[in-house]
Amino acid sequence: MKKWLLAALYAAVLVIALIYRSDIVNYMQKHGSFPVLVCLSALVALFPVIPYKLVIAALGFSFGTFWAAAVSWLGTMIAGSVIYALSRTVLREQARTYLNKFGMLQSFTAWVEAHPFMSVAAGRLIPVLPQMAVNVFAGVASIPFWTYTAASGLGKLPGILVYAFLGGNGTKHPLVSVLVFAGYVLLLGLMLLLYRKRKKLPSA
Repeated sequence: MKKWLLAALYAAVLVIALIYRSDIVNYMQKHGSFPVLVCLSALVALFPVIPYKLVIAALGFSFGTFWAAAVSWLGTMIAGSVIYALSRTVLREQARTYLNKFGMLQSFTAWVEAHPFMSVAAGRLIPVLPQMAVNVFAGVASIPFWTYTAASGLGKLPGILVYAFLGGNGTKHPLVSVLVFAGYVLLLGLMLLLYRKRKKLPSA
């Protein structure tokens, strides 16, 4: 799909969500259960027609920060594990072809082998790096499953908590929300500086 079509689709979904936000929230609160929401969250992460950050914020608006973060974290971890397993086994060649589309991963590759945990965690924290690419990359690079899982789980938490908080509190506490988001951006900047500094160090 061409990028402008994807952007138009995202914009249309956002407009529809804003127009019918009350109906959507009421339906989710009446019919949503924790297992169902986790499954839906995993499906959205597997087939990202809707930006996942928007999903997290919507869940935060409907259920509050804690439950939104729990649902989103579990959903995206399930989806990531599925993509990792497929990339490592039956779809390995297709996965390599997919990764060749992302030039930013070229400089990431050599560093990963020596620092698998830190590289996956850093990939989760970098917002401009497609998360699907991180899942695929971990499988293709044969990063051990438990290393991938632990790093992913830790790396995903800050962003999920921030967007869940913003969804639930953005309109109620705008100043606090701005400060939280600013702290998140500061954390990302610090992680990027540490990543670049560590990457330049010679291997032992």
